[in-house]
Amino acid sequence: MSEQRKAKLAFIGCGEFASRAIFPNIHLVPQIDLVAVCDLDKERADRNARNFGARSVYTDMEKMLDAEELDGVFVIGPGPQHYKLAPHVLRRGIPVYVEKPSANTSAHAKELAEIAEANGTWGQCGFMKRFAYVYRMAKDIMAREEFGETSMVTIHFGQGSYGAIWGIDSAKRSMLVGQLCHLFDLTRFLGGDVATVSAIYKQVTDTNFAFLVNLQFKNGAVGQLDLNGLEMGSGTRDVREWVKVAGFGAHLICDGMQTLHYQSPKDWIDTVPSTGRYVHAYDPAWTGISRSPINFGYLGEVENFALRCLGERDSGPDLWDSYEALRLGEAVYDSTETGAPVEL
Repeated sequence: MSEQRKAKLAFIGCGEFASRAIFPNIHLVPQIDLVAVCDLDKERADRNARNFGARSVYTDMEKMLDAEELDGVFVIGPGPQHYKLAPHVLRRGIPVYVEKPSANTSAHAKELAEIAEANGTWGQCGFMKRFAYVYRMAKDIMAREEFGETSMVTIHFGQGSYGAIWGIDSAKRSMLVGQLCHLFDLTRFLGGDVATVSAIYKQVTDTNFAFLVNLQFKNGAVGQLDLNGLEMGSGTRDVREWVKVAGFGAHLICDGMQTLHYQSPKDWIDTVPSTGRYVHAYDPAWTGISRSPINFGYLGEVENFALRCLGERDSGPDLWDSYEALRLGEAVYDSTETGAPVEL
């Protein structure tokens, strides 16, 4: 029996998020060979090589790219770092994985996507919600004939205070870029491309505010986003996420990225038809969701990158999806500033 081919992958960036959310999935994907890690801080690079099994350690990105034969590279850091470092990988024709978002602005995100295409390669963006169990299940249900055409997408996301990051000029814009880009990608994942955005804004403090967004999708569906930093007192710890998608005579609700309830057009039992509500429920026990990186999508996105590097998959959230998510966030910002709808 021939040995399974593995994707030769490397990391640029061994910081806190990469070490906590991305690196731990490497050993769970048998198709990955972790060749090397690189960080300006050699102590961090040594630590991650030791903890996650990389064979080589570098503090110079170009030396690593010159020395190693790689199928793909993770570039994990803030948006500006992706924009600065990812082109060095892409121009060598090597696929790149960047965390979300790929840059601070849609213009910079577009540059990265175009660089990838010009060099005959591609990039994946870390929109892990696409790989979360409940949203994968939602897409499966939505594709069923019984669900009907998707007519409405409603998303609620609430947290606490959110401050300015990454050199962005305000906390308001920072939250749209650094946090809510996840929800904008999820919006497109579930509802499709957006045609029109109409948003209003409520500010309580410099770091506590809310966006209420009405959407018209290009496919004719409508949507509403309630995105705020008002309802929790502990910043990003106590996050509340709730999603509803309506079809025709059917709907599904995903709550907390952990449960899914689906009401189909037909009752699953007719013993007492005069009562309701008959729903199908995905409500796993704590033993089933204790490994949150798996059911929340972090493992799925790492696996997808490896398999795509091997040519065994051909899709996933890419650099153009990051561009579209940032463009949607910018449209929300512009609509709140002008008081007028924005066409995309």
